[in-house]
Amino acid sequence: MLRHLTTRSLTLALLVIISPLAHAAVYDTLEFGDTREEVTKKLKASKMVKQQMEGAFFGRTGLNGVFKCNAKLANLSYRLYFDWTESGGLKEVTLRSDAIKGKKYDASLKTSWAEATKLFTQVYGKPAQGGTYPKRSDFKGHDILMSHIWHKGSDQSILIGPGIDKDKCFLAIRFINKRIEPLRIK
Repeated sequence: MLRHLTTRSLTLALLVIISPLAHAAVYDTLEFGDTREEVTKKLKASKMVKQQMEGAFFGRTGLNGVFKCNAKLANLSYRLYFDWTESGGLKEVTLRSDAIKGKKYDASLKTSWAEATKLFTQVYGKPAQGGTYPKRSDFKGHDILMSHIWHKGSDQSILIGPGIDKDKCFLAIRFINKRIEPLRIK
């Protein structure tokens, strides 16, 4: 019974986070191509995130990490990070979990990764790429190793994978305005 409630709670959390994606192109009311000003205005009005820093500091810090998701996904809290086209349009949104102690990489982060990939599979179907959980030794020269890819339509991708930075670890979920094809190794 407890496992069923946990799975149901996680499914509800995922739907809270990503169900608006069916109506908008990225997250909540954000759409690919939005300007930084449009993104800022939409996020300030959003009920899905809360602002963690005064707007006066945006010029120094940018928007990365400033907005925190209100709902948890797979027992982790997330902040939003952005990437922009050369012309200033939104081309990527990454939900990055708050960092946890590196010693929890093989236990609690792996559990959160497994729950998140299962929930995204329930929503988006079988992933175009569904890898195994990376070992710590796989991170040679990389901060994040994406293990799963889903395609949304013909020109958008969703990627999930764990990351390690110094002695901390995290989960990253990237929504990209580009079709990322799986890497096939022969």
